[in-house]
Amino acid sequence: MAVFDSDTARSRRIRLAAAGLVALAAVATVGAFAADPSESVPEPVRFDDAVELGLSSETDALMAGDATLPRVQVFYSQLQYVVGYNGIASFVDSRRDGRTERQFGYPLVAYVETFDHRDPGTTESGLFSATGAGGWTPVGEARYVVGSDAQGPSGEVVVPFRDREAAAAFAADHGGSVVGWEAVRTRSFDVDSAATVRSLAPERWRTATERLAAAERRADRPVSVVVGEDAPTIDAAVAAAPPNTTVRVPPGTYEETVTVNRSVTIAGAGAGGEGGDAGATRVVGNGTGSVITVRAPDVALTGMRIAGTGNRTRDPDAARASRESEGGTWDTNIQLGYGHGDAGVKAVGAPGLVVDDVAVDTDASGLLLREGSHATASGLVVDGTDEWQEGFMGVTGMESRVTVTDSRFEGGRDGIYLHRADGSIVRNSTFVDNRYGTHLMYTGDALVADNAFRNELFAGITVMTRPAGNAIVGNDVRNSSAGIQASGTRTYIGYNTLVGNELGFSTSARGSLYEHNVVVDNELGARATTVVPSSRIVANDFVGNDDHADAGAGALRVWADGDRGNYWEGANVGPRAAGDRAYRPTSPVDGALHRHPSAVAVRESPAARLLDRLRGTVPGARSGSIIDPVPAATPYHPDRIDAVTGANADDGPVRGDWRSAHGAAGNASVTPSVRPTASAEGSA
Repeated sequence: MAVFDSDTARSRRIRLAAAGLVALAAVATVGAFAADPSESVPEPVRFDDAVELGLSSETDALMAGDATLPRVQVFYSQLQYVVGYNGIASFVDSRRDGRTERQFGYPLVAYVETFDHRDPGTTESGLFSATGAGGWTPVGEARYVVGSDAQGPSGEVVVPFRDREAAAAFAADHGGSVVGWEAVRTRSFDVDSAATVRSLAPERWRTATERLAAAERRADRPVSVVVGEDAPTIDAAVAAAPPNTTVRVPPGTYEETVTVNRSVTIAGAGAGGEGGDAGATRVVGNGTGSVITVRAPDVALTGMRIAGTGNRTRDPDAARASRESEGGTWDTNIQLGYGHGDAGVKAVGAPGLVVDDVAVDTDASGLLLREGSHATASGLVVDGTDEWQEGFMGVTGMESRVTVTDSRFEGGRDGIYLHRADGSIVRNSTFVDNRYGTHLMYTGDALVADNAFRNELFAGITVMTRPAGNAIVGNDVRNSSAGIQASGTRTYIGYNTLVGNELGFSTSARGSLYEHNVVVDNELGARATTVVPSSRIVANDFVGNDDHADAGAGALRVWADGDRGNYWEGANVGPRAAGDRAYRPTSPVDGALHRHPSAVAVRESPAARLLDRLRGTVPGARSGSIIDPVPAATPYHPDRIDAVTGANADDGPVRGDWRSAHGAAGNASVTPSVRPTASAEGSA
């Protein structure tokens, strides 16, 4: 048992917390009776002043122009923020999940946006549209048109009106029927969720396998030209080869740049490896520009090592012109800048590109994809610069979907950077000494699975700009500034192993699911970052972290789902039965239990028990904190914990068997309540 050292800073914090509990309990007791029950119902606010939930950047783009979604704003009893929902369905769904009221309290009042005088209708594509300024009506007083032809990104749109006559007029023009709030509140909606994304993850894995098999078939073409026999250079051989044939490139070094304007396979003898370049095919550029430029569909590049790229990482003139032009945006700057640098292989408007057994030594990008150059890459090795500021991306995908497997990215800026590359898949690959390992921007419906990340300067996996539907599963991130930092909506983050990082993961994504992650020996296990919590964090194992979790400003976060919580080392220290007491990782007392078990004496004090009873009734006692009301008695994944902490622990990747857990169930909508057996914890 650990010794309670009265001289340590942590112990001093515990003693101060004990004194603070008494004072806070007294203040909270008075505060519980200080509210005026006759206080008037709050008036609606500007929607821009509400904390908005439910829209992704993709939905923003889809709804540009006149298209819109009816909005709801809700005042909750335990929340100082007004919560804004986009779409009636998202609010109705939140009322059924059982978690919203537990964290936010009951709705004091909810207002719905009404469209009586906003010329409601539909766009040419069938999306609901309206113009002008609308009003706000209590949800119970409005009238709703259901079953009309008005659609939104997720399907049916329920259209609210203040007056029945206006609702009836809309129904006459667009179909549907007029109903009251009770009928809407009990109506079933097909609402996409993180659980949907979880069920789709195994299918995405299978999609990647199918893409790679199709790429292998596409690359298998009869030889038509042999370099050195039928043509003096690779570039000349490509120009001479008929479409849908192979240019064979024997071992050797070819000092040239190549432009591919037809659908051919360029097959070298191999990329070489750690044993040297003997027997390899080496293509070496002149140190400026890209080495191989592809401008045709269905091109395949196999078995070669590429070097001699230029060092231009972007086109500053293109980005500057965008900034100076009227209406130039940050997004456009990125696309014009990042998409116009040098690379070992650059593809422009070249869908169906196949890259297999290719190694690139580069001062810029390894593989640059632009303008719909959807590609598969297998066995790709990119060796970037030692200093990330001096290089660029292993793979840069600009509006181009990429499927990457069994590849390695070391050095440079980001291992893989994807920008508006929906549906991309990155699996079974290794990332070392990058700024970010995998970095997604405006990229949704992606799968990042079973990868290993080591010594990443900023983070192993980062997702920015509010995309939707990403699955991040089975990854192993160690010794990095952060393991996983993912924004957006409907994100599934499961079965990852996060060890020895400054931060394990942050809960930046909204309406998302974080489950079955093993979070071990990090400085901070997890950070709750969203102001209004709307995600589920359940069945994760927190072991050996300096601090298991902390929370920024916002409401109380309840990290559990029904009768299942997370495993927190130290939560079950003390006289009570395991799992019999709620655990608060943000409490200075509870948060010290795995380091100082003697702190249980403070936790069991009368003042602490009084404060426990007051939590949930006094808003000030709930903010900026995390509670797990049903902490697990034992870890969910002891084998994975032992693999990274036991006597035989090494740096090899440890992967949770997420495909067995969810693939066997097909489209299962819930996580199995039974923990996997030890034998199910092997590599995927």
